[in-house]
Amino acid sequence: MSARKIASLTEDELVGLIRAAVREEFSAAGMRVDAPADVDEARRDFMFLRRLRGWVDGTASKIGGAIILALVSGIVWLIVAGAHAFFQAKS
Repeated sequence: MSARKIASLTEDELVGLIRAAVREEFSAAGMRVDAPADVDEARRDFMFLRRLRGWVDGTASKIGGAIILALVSGIVWLIVAGAHAFFQAKS
């Protein structure tokens, strides 16, 4: 990366530079986006990642709910068992 300053660019030139830089970085990451077919493949990859993230988030939410349910059930059981033992000891 050079530190030289560019005096002025048109909006189209700036957009072109940004597009070229993004394509170069995608290419460096192993993702081609030169042709329309490549862009469609990249979109499908991102859609798959979004679905995968949704599935993982949903699964984590269900597991968290199950853990909370187990903890609450255990606490309720302890209270009921303690009350039962308390009243059995009195009689």
